[in-house]
Amino acid sequence: MASSLNLPEHKAFQKQMNEDHFRQEKPILDDYQKEEYENQIQYSMEYHLPIKFQLNNKGFPKELQGHCVYINSINK
Repeated sequence: MASSLNLPEHKAFQKQMNEDHFRQEKPILDDYQKEEYENQIQYSMEYHLPIKFQLNNKGFPKELQGHCVYINSINK
């Protein structure tokens, strides 16, 4: 008869394995892709269209939806 025993070390290991499973590497964009994204953002601002962003938050993708009303062109 086997009993299930979860020690703190086991819980931490399982949590780390689950996090690593869903982690994605940050994509590397070339200049053409960056320019294309900037053009799409400008277009959505000009015509007041909704836009969807996918951000990389420490290896985990996060999606934002909404309208872009301002861009800081200095910091991009």
